[in-house]
Amino acid sequence: MQPMKRLLQSEKEQSATSNAWIGGFVADGFEPVANAFQASIMSGAALGAACTIMHHGETLVDLHGGWKDRSREHSWQASDIALVYSLTKGLTGMAAAVAVSRGLFSYDEPVADIWPEFAAHGKGAVTVGEALSEQAGLAAIDYKLTLENIGDEAAICAAIARQKPNWIPGDYSGNHAYTLGWIASELIHRRDPDGRRLPQFFAEEIAGPLGQDVFLGLPEDFDRSRIAEIDGFSMQDMLLRHTTMPWALIFKMCLPGSLAFRTLNNPLALKGPGALDCEEFWRVGQGAAGGMASARGLASLYSAFAEGGEKLGVTPEVMTTLIKGHAYPNKGLKDQILTADMYYSHGFEKPFSQWEFARTRSAFGSFAVGGSLAFCDPEDGVAYAWITNTLGTGKWDDPREKTVRDAFYKCLEQRS
Repeated sequence: MQPMKRLLQSEKEQSATSNAWIGGFVADGFEPVANAFQASIMSGAALGAACTIMHHGETLVDLHGGWKDRSREHSWQASDIALVYSLTKGLTGMAAAVAVSRGLFSYDEPVADIWPEFAAHGKGAVTVGEALSEQAGLAAIDYKLTLENIGDEAAICAAIARQKPNWIPGDYSGNHAYTLGWIASELIHRRDPDGRRLPQFFAEEIAGPLGQDVFLGLPEDFDRSRIAEIDGFSMQDMLLRHTTMPWALIFKMCLPGSLAFRTLNNPLALKGPGALDCEEFWRVGQGAAGGMASARGLASLYSAFAEGGEKLGVTPEVMTTLIKGHAYPNKGLKDQILTADMYYSHGFEKPFSQWEFARTRSAFGSFAVGGSLAFCDPEDGVAYAWITNTLGTGKWDDPREKTVRDAFYKCLEQRS
């Protein structure tokens, strides 16, 4: 193993940077990654953040810094967790991959063969792979979601089954901001011999065996002092602090009746994503936006896939499917919700011409509202996780995160 260099700031440096604090380590030769991470924290662009990067199972970068609360009283520690929003979709993709490997269902199987009610309104031919690749046209549902009913999976899945698609399934893809998790959970529940839903299946088949602090449904006995508080944004912030979020998306999110409004404001109702950072949502285990995780935990889970999936019993055939990716929608990659191209595949996102987030296209992972990113690249042997509690207003390639990722790949190239 490469020798590690510990990075700790002196009291003088902390005072000079509004008490910004950086901790952790990098492998020799990866000091520029620490410098890039430190710059984001010290600039104030991120209240707090954490980043862990592994290569062929070896941890090369493990950094954390800043504050985990808006009052700046508690520094972010190495094992702290945060609500990771759509990074959760990648966790659901992992669970589906394990379920397929166990023979519970196949990616090519029609959803309606598993869940007959799903066939309503012409959805009978939608395959599991299409549904997990966000091509089923179920981004927005008519069922009114609240923090009080968002844990009632039986009622929500019944609503999804009877929902008329937002577009002809297979023609387009679009961010299934919440529904992806419930679709996957219902598929697992109906075929799992023990009738488990996604949160329990994920805990017992993925996070538990790997011993990582990654949760779909936060346990009651988890130490809440280890949770980083989310500093969110409002609709006004998207206008005043606009970065790379498409203007068309911002406009549609403010337009009642639009597909983007119906998808992204149910249940938020224009309060912004920070409103989900609460005990009620942490406990639910919502499989598209409700994951709670540390950067270390995310990177460790993705490392299991970067190394071939054997630790979780993922078959070579399933790994090949994830690496290859699902077929593009019939009418192209333009996300019908986000108004920009995006390549969704089996619960993950994959690199494509407009967003090459890894060195090879074998990669798969997920990005989240606010700028966080986690992925693996099996061909390259890389597992990467960068999370923050300060939500930015970009779509992807958040500059706070991208500078760290770019520095890592430059160092990796020099090491090779």
